[in-house]
Amino acid sequence: MYIFIINPAAGNGKAKKALTRIKRSSEFKRVDSYCFFTEYPGHAEEIADQVSAQYKCQIEAVIIIGGDGTLYEVMNGLHSTDYPVSFIPAGSGNDFARGCRIEGPPEVIFERIVSGAYKQVYWLGNYQADNIEGRIFVNSIGIGFDAEVAGKVNRSSYKKMLNKLRIGKITYIIALIQTLFTFKPMTLEVVIDGKHRYLQNCWMITMANHPYYGGGMKIIPQAEIQPEKLPVLIIHSISKWKVLSVFLIVFTGHHTRFKEVEIVEAKKVKVKSDSKITYQVDGQTSLCEKCTVTKQDIPFQVLGA
Repeated sequence: MYIFIINPAAGNGKAKKALTRIKRSSEFKRVDSYCFFTEYPGHAEEIADQVSAQYKCQIEAVIIIGGDGTLYEVMNGLHSTDYPVSFIPAGSGNDFARGCRIEGPPEVIFERIVSGAYKQVYWLGNYQADNIEGRIFVNSIGIGFDAEVAGKVNRSSYKKMLNKLRIGKITYIIALIQTLFTFKPMTLEVVIDGKHRYLQNCWMITMANHPYYGGGMKIIPQAEIQPEKLPVLIIHSISKWKVLSVFLIVFTGHHTRFKEVEIVEAKKVKVKSDSKITYQVDGQTSLCEKCTVTKQDIPFQVLGA
């Protein structure tokens, strides 16, 4: 059975249109399927939890139609890498699809999923913020400036309008400029594979499973889908206006040429602050004082890629 988890609010109705196109295909009519629709934030995680318990032995694949936030919820709800997963992009960012090169019309992606010939392995990341039970991230986790920008994007009144006009990337740019004037650089204790560092005037620390976030920004251009290791980007000891320059060229990946932009690889990263700091996970934001990040060594299978 093919389980669909659809976020009808994603992409201003784009997810519903994608499902309609899939249902018209001959491939959809010949397979067993069940569709679940999310109704509120966190619902996709609840659905995935129920699906994994109820349909455990019958699942051919779990197919998410929505954005990266919906995918994040589903992966945290499944509690297992046993089920093949696919993602039909219908959100505003769609960075997972970009990182896995899932391209084409929804019905074509679905045909590739069912054929079983298009697949790749993918390793997720784990994180624990403060004393909250450990969770999964799919694309990236960021602490500091990028997280505050993501929060401003999520709260913005103009995001929906700009997405309708198909210029959603401008949302991030507006939020970035707004945050630039209010953000205060952090003092952090960072432990990378057991080695302690103290960073002053730190703007952000980001870890990613592939190069993209924020709707196509190549935040860590050399990031690869791989086990064990996480690329870690650190921006510190930099002026406010140079930060703006960094993000003006981040879509090309050339920001890594700045001497204040540092990239290392790690198996385990711990970040600690004396006060609450903002962090983002696959675009969803919260606050913490300490965070531990690792990479999973057991992959799951992505179909349709």
